[in-house]
Amino acid sequence: MKLTEFSERLSDSLASELSYDEEKKEIMAYGLETVVLAVIGIAAVLIMGLLFKAFLPTLVAIVFGGSLRKVSGGAHLNTPVKCIALGAVVYSLLGVAAKELIKYDLYNIYVLFLGLGISLVVIILLAPVDSEAKPIHSLSFRRKLKAASIAFIGIGFAVLLFSHNPLVNTSAVLGIFYQSMTLLPVFNKN
Repeated sequence: MKLTEFSERLSDSLASELSYDEEKKEIMAYGLETVVLAVIGIAAVLIMGLLFKAFLPTLVAIVFGGSLRKVSGGAHLNTPVKCIALGAVVYSLLGVAAKELIKYDLYNIYVLFLGLGISLVVIILLAPVDSEAKPIHSLSFRRKLKAASIAFIGIGFAVLLFSHNPLVNTSAVLGIFYQSMTLLPVFNKN
């Protein structure tokens, strides 16, 4: 059974039980599908992080990159399964990269600040990036998403300033940097 069919059946049952109309039933189905996909996606990323023995840095990278994605938008693949698979591979590799950079004493706070600076410029110029599936029509909402994206980069800078954990710092910046790169036009052609 496909996820869409599952969420529709479950929402039919819940809507019937709660006496919801068709519109509320559709909203519920969409919400259920979104939550299930998010849980599967995060689980896939964390399992890959465990397999690569980089659970903590993978977790930090997905928290920072995934949180920024919620407000900045970015590249979309044509199916949720492809998105989940790519996210699992990329974020676990970011976790491994962070771990290896620390292991080989390649941690450099100035390079991390540079990475966040580049991310900030990309965010200012391009965020939020919408898609055909999720267009942003409201100029006011677009401005709020841009402001939230910029504020999130500010949080990244604060982490660098106040955290003394090189692994957390590196993982956070790699997650943010990767997500900001998904805003580039080369990844958002249609």
